[in-house]
Amino acid sequence: MTPLDARILVADDEPSILSFVRKALTDEGYTVFTAADGREACETAEREQVHLALLDLIMPNMTGMEALKQIRERNPATRIMLMTAFATAETAVEAMREGALDYLIKPFALDEMKMHVRRALSELALVRDNLALKREVERRSGAPEIIGESPVIREVLDTVMRVAGTMATVLVQGESGTGKELVARALHSNSTRKEGPFIAINCGAIPEALLERELFGHEKGAFTGADKMSPGLLEAASEGTILLDEIGDMPHALQVKLLRVLEGHEFMRVGGTRPQKSRVRFLASTNKDLRQSVELKQFREDLFYRLNVVSIKLPPLRERGDDIMLLADRFLARFGNERGRNNPAFTEPARWALKEYRWPGNVRELHNVVERAVLLSNDEQIGAADLALTPATGTRGPEANWSALSWRDAREAFEKAYLTQALAECGGIVSKTAEKIGLDRTNLQDKIKKYGLKDNS
Repeated sequence: MTPLDARILVADDEPSILSFVRKALTDEGYTVFTAADGREACETAEREQVHLALLDLIMPNMTGMEALKQIRERNPATRIMLMTAFATAETAVEAMREGALDYLIKPFALDEMKMHVRRALSELALVRDNLALKREVERRSGAPEIIGESPVIREVLDTVMRVAGTMATVLVQGESGTGKELVARALHSNSTRKEGPFIAINCGAIPEALLERELFGHEKGAFTGADKMSPGLLEAASEGTILLDEIGDMPHALQVKLLRVLEGHEFMRVGGTRPQKSRVRFLASTNKDLRQSVELKQFREDLFYRLNVVSIKLPPLRERGDDIMLLADRFLARFGNERGRNNPAFTEPARWALKEYRWPGNVRELHNVVERAVLLSNDEQIGAADLALTPATGTRGPEANWSALSWRDAREAFEKAYLTQALAECGGIVSKTAEKIGLDRTNLQDKIKKYGLKDNS
């Protein structure tokens, strides 16, 4: 990562230190943002999507440690260093445990600070390069594999192959976790643009002002801190494909600008006066009913028709029949191989539980359930209890076929469902639940921990 690419936040309530550090880093060519307290630091880090944050440990409104936790929670990729004149072994250990990359002791030498910054940004660049290499290997290895033999999935695959080689805009719709991005990648990998970049951007996860700059780029001086021209994703994805993920959450003002790009194949950078040519293919995905959003005036009708040239609707996993076990077996083989297991297999009760479960999180949830079961189980046989599925929330319940379960699996399935419902009825309060069902509080807490249940204690 070059200095021109790096965005650094410096937060300190001492103006002299703030000015000193900002000038030193700006002279190195970095884009630097400043904050005078912890709360402002969190807001700036989220708004500007900084790569590195230097946080003073003692600040008003919010400490550096609290800001560290909040910034890391919102953007785990941000590297963070703490600055303090009151260092102790305990605070250093806590900072590292919470994700701090480094710890600067005031007063620090200018060259020392610059060295720590360069090292942090080099590590971030290495992580990004590794991810980019991984994606490139996946891209060149062929089309992403969409697993399934059910009629509904065969229809999806047929549509993908028929429209992949065209320039048609495709709208992929389906519940969360059904594999919308996988379909978009298959469209790209089977197109004439497959040697170009594939870039996905979540339209609902980025603030409006930042999303506009991410898409269109900006000119020098377009806003405070814009010290140079920066191209956006439309230019980065030239001759490739952009997936506008969760397009239904795109702010209304940006919908207008996107419509102009789709109609005229031109756009302007933020603060710019000269139109730039758009050379990308657009794909869009959403878990919302866009027709209903149009009726509710939440989404532009003209943009909807521009995006909906070809529509691909992904079915929820519960409607895919035998694909559930096909996917589960594939995931089990993959995770078993990664863990060095020899031919792991599901028991019959486990297979029954997988088929009966309603899968509200779809393929993504199935993927995570199988991975967790492999990680936590020490046996080559994955049982129903290992899957930790909750009948009360996801299935028709084990009572649909008790005889298919072993005594242990049936008892644990019932106990987990019973406690889940009891906790829900008591607002998650352990003492109230224990009194209601006549169980000792300590015993109940042990069972809550055993089954991974939630409480409000």
